[in-house]
Amino acid sequence: MAVRISGVGCCLLDRIYDNIDFQSEAFRKYWSKKAGDGGLEPGKLTFEEELERFSGQSFAKEILPLLTKGQEPQKENVGGPCIVALINASQLAYKESEVSFYGCRGEDEVADKLLQKLQQTRLDLSHYRVEKGAETASTSVLSDPNYDNGHGERTFVNTIGASWNYLPEEVDESFYDADICVFGSTALVPRIHQGLVPMLKKAKAKGKITVVNTVYDFLNEKEHPERRWPMGESDESYKFIDLLLVDHEEALRLSGTEDIPSAIAFFREKGTGAVLVTNGAQNIWLWADSPLFGKVEEQTMPVSKAVGEALKAGRKGDSTGCGDNFAGGVIGSLARQIFNGKWKMVNGQCLDLKDATRWGIVSGGFACFYYGGTYLEEKEGEKFAQLQELYNQYLKQ
Repeated sequence: MAVRISGVGCCLLDRIYDNIDFQSEAFRKYWSKKAGDGGLEPGKLTFEEELERFSGQSFAKEILPLLTKGQEPQKENVGGPCIVALINASQLAYKESEVSFYGCRGEDEVADKLLQKLQQTRLDLSHYRVEKGAETASTSVLSDPNYDNGHGERTFVNTIGASWNYLPEEVDESFYDADICVFGSTALVPRIHQGLVPMLKKAKAKGKITVVNTVYDFLNEKEHPERRWPMGESDESYKFIDLLLVDHEEALRLSGTEDIPSAIAFFREKGTGAVLVTNGAQNIWLWADSPLFGKVEEQTMPVSKAVGEALKAGRKGDSTGCGDNFAGGVIGSLARQIFNGKWKMVNGQCLDLKDATRWGIVSGGFACFYYGGTYLEEKEGEKFAQLQELYNQYLKQ
């Protein structure tokens, strides 16, 4: 029987603008001066209305044309940390999983574009509800491939739209019937984020595996830049999380610490079962101590050397969605392990977190080879074949 994965979070249209120079005079004009002020920063997200408040200018009419020198986006693609992760998980575990997305869209041209692309995926979209008269979420992704010594970085300007109004009570009971319940960067769906504790608690009460992947929490950064970010409404969330996926900065801001070992210690003390921390082209940190994963001592794993060599050789793409695809690779690997009988609670068998991390690493790396976070297949198994090749190279590494 197929492993069922359900994910709740944001789906949006990414408009990707490549070759933006973060060191240019135009970009620095909108550079953030203090935390949460609505200005631009490499690697971080701000909301369109906050950037307009910060600058006193219209984003669409004045700021964007200046930053992009009037160019059209290189690509429009399916974005949103939750749905991008789910799409990758479904492509990796295409023989072993059924994947459903729970989210909200408006009634507009953006929604039409998204649906046209999403219908090319394996996702069940029957729970992707419509809010009449609302605007569908979208993000302008400003990408500088030369930033960070050629590793590249993005800045995100988000229009949150219908996602403001998506409520926990609108997530129907079928969400909790899945084997793996994914809470995907819910800071982009504020009301869901504020209701994380009861949702996580309900999933755990039903014996489900809970996975939380995070995103830069601009709303909390703006509200209280001097405080660490809450995970939903309280720290109680952590004890209901089997696997927490965060990037370096998110780990520090959520924990209020200054380094990753201290952040992992914080998550451990709060009751989280396992933690993976990404940091761009740097090593991934991992740790676990739970019945699901057993005991995995705190350690690091390198990124893919084969991906780095391909990029140096001139293979084109951008880094949009690398972290989201990392999350999807991990989730897809867990589904494949469960399907193949590698986890049985009754006899104490544990899932292999290190192998799931390997699939996350090659998935995140592969996302550098195309524009945007979502890879749309022409035939089922197409992406898996390419990930398998990278995985085999990574094992040799």
